[in-house]
Amino acid sequence: MVANKGQLRRRRPEELTHQALCLNLVTNAVIVWNTVYMAAVIEQLKQEGYPVHDSDLAHVWPTRYAHLNVYGKYHIPSILAVTS
Repeated sequence: MVANKGQLRRRRPEELTHQALCLNLVTNAVIVWNTVYMAAVIEQLKQEGYPVHDSDLAHVWPTRYAHLNVYGKYHIPSILAVTS
């Protein structure tokens, strides 16, 4: 684990709940992103003629997170931002 080594470090129950819910949200976002990206890569490999076997795909999981920068800052532009 990263950051707090997977430990919830809040004192009040509502703070613990908030931290756990935030971690769940981030985890789910990573899994969705990985699933969508992996599906696109698999489709591209098939289109390019590479053999993609179901037996190989059984060993690929969208729960990987080693490619994430867990200590960095991310800038996510708002889709509602007004450009001039």
